[in-house]
Parts: sequence; C-alpha cells; structure tokens
Amino acid sequence: MESGSPFPREGVTVRVVTYAEVVARLRARVTEAGSQKAFARAAGLHGPDLCQVLRGRAAPSERQCNAVGVERALVMRDVAPAGEAVPCS
Repeated sequence: MESGSPFPREGVTVRVVTYAEVVARLRARVTEAGSQKAFARAAGLHGPDLCQVLRGRAAPSERQCNAVGVERALVMRDVAPAGEAVPCS
C-alpha cells in the first residue's frame, strides 16, 4: 500500500482473512524456517507470544499479522433502527 493512502495500489488484490488463516500462514512460515524460534528471530517476533498464538491461546498481534503479509483493517457495520433497511454499497 502506498504511504498515507488507505487504499491499495492498482493491481493489488485485497481480501478479508480470518485469524485461522493468519495462524495457518504463521505455521507455514515456522515450517519454512525450521522452528518457531528461527521464525520468531527472523521476523522480529517474541517467541513465547508466537507460541501462544500457535496454540490457540491468543489472537495474532498486529506485528504477527504483518510478518505474514496481513494488515489489520477496521470495518464498520451500519446498524439501522428496527424496520429500516441499510443500503449495501
């Protein structure tokens, strides 16, 4: 993404991923690196925190997401008063 712009560059595909997908990417990178310790060191992550995420005891941090090419984004859902429809755009 371009610096200062909340929108991706032309030709860049953006999709929504789940925490489970982030954990799967983390596991793949750990396998490629040979160990959790090696991956954590190479990615600049705290090893014990990575372990907690891989065991399902914690959600991936922003830094862990970034290490596997995932950016966090805020999503707002408009909630209409009862009986009113919210237009999709």
